[in-house]
Parts: sequence; structure tokens; C-alpha cells
Amino acid sequence: MIKTKSILLALLLACLGLFTLTVYRNREEFSDRTLSNLSNDDAGVYGGLLNNLLGGGNNGGGGMGDLWQGDTHVVMGKMANETLRAQLGRRTWYFMHVMASRYPIDPTADEKQAMRSFLFLMSRLYPCGDCAHHFQQHLKKHPLNVESREDLEQYLCAMHNVVNKSLKKPLFNCTEVHSTYDCGCGPDNVRYKPGS
Repeated sequence: MIKTKSILLALLLACLGLFTLTVYRNREEFSDRTLSNLSNDDAGVYGGLLNNLLGGGNNGGGGMGDLWQGDTHVVMGKMANETLRAQLGRRTWYFMHVMASRYPIDPTADEKQAMRSFLFLMSRLYPCGDCAHHFQQHLKKHPLNVESREDLEQYLCAMHNVVNKSLKKPLFNCTEVHSTYDCGCGPDNVRYKPGS
């Protein structure tokens, strides 16, 4: 049963990542022509949402900017099973730290916006509703820093320590975060190119 839930969690996180990538790869398809097929009311709502997701507006550097405008409610309900909640938390933190350790050293504007959008969507779609709500509160209180790999690693480590402190768990040494979560995935200075 636990193995099945682990697989489902991995699939959920993979789907969320693929959704984020798909939105960014196909953003040219979301043009004004697409919005012209909607009613005036719908065009305002969906146009604003697409603009926010695709990086429009002034997002003030590393913050979440326009992503917080509009509907930001947490989608998932309360997760009552404490054992599964703790397991989900451990695996999510591992995923987040490895993701940060693979984030570009000097990300492009598009890569920064992709990370902002991913974390924003995660704060709405995380399977533990209470956790998602706390994640949103943290993102609003402490502006996200995605300017470099080190900035993202330190930001997520500090956030992890906030959670650990609230759970009365030991704090993590953030100076060791990169070496602790090195996934051994290969060269980290080479950007992915399809077909290579």
C-alpha cells in the first residue's frame, strides 16, 4: 500500500513538472488570437491568468509578483493520516532540494519564471492542504529567491528549517545543502537539449 502511494506521489510530482514545462514550451500558442474567442468577461479572467503563468507583469525580481493576484486557494483538503503526511513531507523535501541542486547556476529569465510558477502551483496543489497553506504563507512573507542555484538552495533550506522548527525537529546546516542533496545526475553545467 505504501509503495503504491509512493508511486502515486512520484507520478503527481512528475505530472506537475510536465505541466509546468508544457506551459512554457507552448506559450506562443496562447496568443491574443486565442483569447479573442472568449467572451469579454472570460477573456479578462483567463487572459490575466495566462499572463501571470506565462511571465507577464512586473514580478519584482525574485518574488512571486502577479501570481498572487486572482484565485490562489489551496486545492487539496486536510491530510489526516500523520504517518503518510510525514512520509510525503520527507519525500517532497528531498525532491525540492535535489531540484534546487540541479537548478542552473545562472538561470535565464525564462528558467526563473518557470521555477516561480512551479512553486506557486505547488503551493496550491500540494496533497496536504494544511502544508500547502503554510507554504503559501511562507512564500508571501519571504519573497522567493530564484536568481541562482545557490540562492534557491539557501531559500529552500531556510524554509525547510522553518518547518523543522515548527515540528520541533533538528535544524539542517544550510552550508552543506548542496553536497547533501547532490543526486549524481551528471554534469550540472550543461543545459538540457532535446535529442542529446
